[in-house]
Parts: sequence; C-alpha cells; structure tokens
Amino acid sequence: MAKLDSRTTGRIRRGDALPLAAMLVCLVVVVELLSMLPIPPLAGPREASLAHAGLVPRVGSPPAPGSALVQAASASLREGAGPAGGVPWNCTSAASPTGVHCGTGSSSSARPSITPTTPSWTEIAPPAPSGRTYGSMVYDAKDGYVLLFGGLVSGPALQDTWTFVGGTWTQLTPASSPSARGAAAICFDSADHYVVLFGGFSGTSYLADTWKFSGGLWTVLSPTSHPSARADAAMSYDTKDGYAVLFGGFDAALTGRQDTWEFSAGQWTPLTLATHPAGRSQAAMAYDSADGYVVLFGGTNTTTLGDTWNFTGGLWTQLTPLLVAPGARYLAGLANSAKDGKLILFGGHTSVGRVSDAWTFSGGSWTKVSSSVHPTSRDGPMVADGPATGNIVLFGGVSPANAVLNDTWTFHGLVWTHVLPHLPAPRSFDALTYDEADGYVLLFGGGGLANNQFGDTWKYFHGAWTQLHPAQSPSARVLPGMTYDQADGYVILFGGTSPAGATDFSDTWTFLAGAWHADVAAVGPPSRYAPGLTYDAADGYVLMFGGENVSNVDMSDTWAFQGGVWWDPVPALSPNPDPRGGPEMTYDSEDGYVVLFSGAGTGSSPPPATTWTYVGGSWTNITSRVSTQPPAGAAAGFVDDTYDGYLLLYGEFEGGTKYGNQTWEYLGGVWTQLAPAVDPGHRGFTGMAFDPNDNVAVVFGGATATGIASGTWTY
Repeated sequence: MAKLDSRTTGRIRRGDALPLAAMLVCLVVVVELLSMLPIPPLAGPREASLAHAGLVPRVGSPPAPGSALVQAASASLREGAGPAGGVPWNCTSAASPTGVHCGTGSSSSARPSITPTTPSWTEIAPPAPSGRTYGSMVYDAKDGYVLLFGGLVSGPALQDTWTFVGGTWTQLTPASSPSARGAAAICFDSADHYVVLFGGFSGTSYLADTWKFSGGLWTVLSPTSHPSARADAAMSYDTKDGYAVLFGGFDAALTGRQDTWEFSAGQWTPLTLATHPAGRSQAAMAYDSADGYVVLFGGTNTTTLGDTWNFTGGLWTQLTPLLVAPGARYLAGLANSAKDGKLILFGGHTSVGRVSDAWTFSGGSWTKVSSSVHPTSRDGPMVADGPATGNIVLFGGVSPANAVLNDTWTFHGLVWTHVLPHLPAPRSFDALTYDEADGYVLLFGGGGLANNQFGDTWKYFHGAWTQLHPAQSPSARVLPGMTYDQADGYVILFGGTSPAGATDFSDTWTFLAGAWHADVAAVGPPSRYAPGLTYDAADGYVLMFGGENVSNVDMSDTWAFQGGVWWDPVPALSPNPDPRGGPEMTYDSEDGYVVLFSGAGTGSSPPPATTWTYVGGSWTNITSRVSTQPPAGAAAGFVDDTYDGYLLLYGEFEGGTKYGNQTWEYLGGVWTQLAPAVDPGHRGFTGMAFDPNDNVAVVFGGATATGIASGTWTY
C-alpha cells in the first residue's frame, strides 16, 4: 500500500492508497496522550515455566527440537515441496501435539467429514423476548432476576421463559414448563421462596393449573383445591400478612369474577368476605411496601373502572384518594418501587384509547408523574418490582396502532430509562479471538465514533455480549495482535497503537478467567501495531509476523511466544515475507500450517497479493502455485472455520476509501471465492473469530468508506 506521511493534513482523495498509520489519522483526530502507567507484573507463579517450555529468555534462542515429522515437513517446505497449485496437502495429527504428517492428495476439493451445510452471513440481533402482551412478569427475589413467562401475540400463545438482570435478557430452557398461555396470574411467594403462577388463557381455553418456579425450574403443583379456570386475575404477595392474594379475572362465560383466594404453603384457600371490589378482570394490583398493604386499581367488567382498594389483615377497603386519581382504565401496569417507596402505575386502556401517563401511589394518594422521556402509549405492559436497591422493569404491550411491542424500560426517581441492547459501542481496529480456556469469544479495544478509543473487554457467548470489568487492563488502543495460546492456556495480546497513530506499544498481556495480566518478558519484539498473530499448533507456539510502527516502517521480522518468552524461531538467512502491516494470518488446522495473505506494504501502489505458509521455522511463498486468490489488501477478517473445514476470509482494506466485501475460503493451497446471499457489507479492520460454541465465525464492527461499521454478524 502507498505510504503517506503522518503529518499529512489535507483531504484524502477517493482512491488514494493509504498506509495503516494514515488510515488511523483519517478516522480519528489526534487526542491528548496520557502518560503510560507502569504495568504491574503477573501476580503469582507462571502456569508454564521456562524450564517446562525448554526456552531461555534471549533473542534467537530456538524452542526445543520438535518431532521428526515436523522437522521433515520443515525441510520439505525449504526444498520447495510445499502445496502446489490445485494439489492440496493431506495432514494428519499423530498422538504427539506436534506430530503432523503431510502428503499430497489427489483432489483439491477434499473436505472433512462434516454435516453438509449452506454457509451464509447472518446479522445477530441482541437477545430479547419477542413482542407480546398478556405475559406474566415478576421479580424473583430468590434467584435475583426479573422473570417473564409466555404471553399472547397475533398467533399462538407463547411458552418461553426469560430472565432480565443487569440490562440483559436471557432465555432459559427448563426441562418442563407450563403450557403455552397468556394472562396468567403471577407473584413471588416470599414465605415459600418461589414464584407462583396460576391459570391463564391458552388461546382456546381457560386454565386452572398452579406452577412454581425456583432455581431456573418450573414444577407443577397439586393443591387440594384452587380457583376456577380463569385469565387476567390480579395477584400479589401480601408481605404483611404472609401469603399471596388472588382476586377476580374472567372465565369462559366472560364473567368478571369477584372471589378472593389466599395461597400459602402450596395450597389455595378461598376467603369469604362481606366487602370486596366488584367483579372484574384486567385490574392492576401490587403490594405497597411503604404503606404495608396490597393495592388494587381499575379493571373492567361491563364498564371501565377507576376505583382504588387496599387489602390487609384479610379485609378489602375502598380508598377515596384526595385531589386526583388516574382515569378509569384496564390493562395498566402496576409495580412497587421499594427504591422510591412508591407504587408506579403506567399506561392502560381508557375511554380515549391506549395512554402513556404514569402515576405514583403513596400514603393513600395518587400523584401524576411528568416525564419528558417515557414509554409510548400502550396497554398490557408487563411490569415487575425490582429489588430493594433496583429499578422496576416494564416490557412490551400493545400500541395504539395495535403493534405488539418488545421494548424494555426501567423507572426510578420519577425518571424512565429506555434499556437499549447491551452491546459494545460501534468500533473498528478491535481485537477478537476465541478464548478456549474461558469458553467464549473475547473482544478488546478498538477505535470508535466521536474520535474516542476503547480499553474495554467484552465476551460474546451464544449470541449475547457481556462487558467484563477486570481489575487491570491494557491501555486503550487500536490494532493490537491477539490470539489464544493453546500451549500456555490463555489469550495473549501484543502491541497496538493510539488511534491517532502517535504512539505504538510493545507490551505483552495475557488474559485468563476474566483477568488481564501484564507479561514481563526479558526481551520482546519492538513496538508495532497490526501484526499478524496466531497460534501455530504444528510448532506449539504463538507466531507473530510483521506489523507497522508510527514512523510508517513496515516490519518483516518473525517472533514466537511460549511460556512468557519471545524469541526468533526462523534460522538465519531463511526467507521471510516482504515487510508489511495488517497481514491476514491464521493457523490452518486442515492443512497443518500457518497461512499468511497479503497486507499493506511500502510503495506507491498496493503490493501484489501473496500467499505464504509457515511451519517448522520456515516461510514458503506459494503464490505462484495458486491459480486465483483474493485481491490485494490488508486487515481482512481471517479465521480457521473448523466446522466448515476451511480458512475463511472476509472483507479488506484496499487503499484510500476502498473496502472489500468478498468472502473466500482457503483449503489445501487453493483459494475459492464464495457467494453468500447476504454479507456484512464493504468493511475492513474488523474483529473476527471462530466461535465453536455455535460453530460460526463472528464479526463485529469494522471501518467503512463512510465511517464505523456496527452490528454483529455470524457465518
């Protein structure tokens, strides 16, 4: 790629070729550099000692001799007997971790024995329940999360179970569950320490079964008696009296019930009361922890109701709030905010339709809440109390246009907060790898919008992103090298640069069990960013090649890392690939060697695309033996797709404002362009890792001709 002086300040013309350093200048402004904090050493003994690794900490010290098979393969490559165009290697791992035998095959189309698939790119939406109304939602105080079950949509009733905690929805898959339904009554039974669910509507019939939920499991109960089959009953736990209370609901005759039931120790007991609210369904009911009683408001029978009742000591009492009260409505949401010391009522269906007003109830009085930001008008929202120090949660409902909603909100201090999907901020130049020890994809750093840089750490597991908060971390940076070190059992990160390209780094970090540690090697590679970095399973160490520094100098040195030690594994006078930054490099588990492709080099025009292999301390240029290959470029996503059985390359930075969107596979010395129906679009400098949890390649973020890419994609 053409080089550009880092002091260039003029507008870059479309089509001009850029080095990696200049690309950084284009996307971010120079920021004030913070002085580097001293990096603390690893606490405690190293998991892999130098003696175990067979290394001494000085440049040029080779690893312990490998197996005869590896040495033979290395000699074969040095003699030019590597993969020929159209003739793949067949490599078989022997019992030893480094015992790899390779020979030529008869066909370039060989594939591993896997289940046939049709690979394609798919954008991953953040996990969240589908839109619904009449779902059953409550705070599960024992398990420490909000619980949501079922609900109704335009089609069949739902039967799914979700939890919400820390801003993230997670679907559970219990072995057994209540049948699909909506409008079931639900509350947390503090005396029995579980969630209790009763009745509901299946879409065709009314139900009268009782279930408990605890520790992620649903269990059906068999009380000796129970309320009749019904839906939309109101239910709340009466903390003062020590039992759950159920009132009303409607049955198959669409009759608004007026019976009151007590639930305790797994049994239902009907209460015979002289005074009680009129029969109704779709009323709002919750326990008022500040005032010490259950509150019931509104609902519907032959008319829409707006009366307020409390229940305490086994008795119903109608209240006459002073001044103002919410208008008559049904299907409103009501929950207790222990944090605010008030009940919160939101929305519902009034004489004018679905509304978005919010009210608090305290000391027997209603007060209207004025909030410039709030959920849109709806009825049937699902609401749940929070813990003593948490916020109430609102989810879904139906809009005035009859749209079924799936947005999530929290409420505290008279303020509504829209809970957006929990994702890393849009970014490019980030590092992504699969952490085999911890069992998830790991993301670190990168550069984002608003000219900022990131030093945050995230994990990606089964479609969900979760931010980690280690006690210490590498400084914020872009374009570090990162890979999983199978020999030592942790992730290794090296180098990187500040987004403005003013400072590059030479520090080495390891990551294990959610914690970053600074690795203090006696000798290490010079500072750089955008190196090729991968674990070389054939040779048993992490391999690094090339990169670029802030002086726009491309590098062609090769380094190995094992047991906390860096050294040069390539014998003197052996050929190296040309100097380059941002090479695409990964280990090829099918063929048993490391593959390096392209990268940004010195010159006024992009260098030709080249393909190299590495094994046993030797690089071999096989470009002349491949009939076709991806276009020249740098910083593409490049991973070993062990499920589909080939190396997968996606996208590229091709110079100036040009980015690629091609998808390629590599196997046995052969490049093949793939043609997925959809793809993430033109981008480069994207984080990419293969996730064996779901057998997909994962892409997050990247740079485009117009800015920063967003979204998570899998292949």
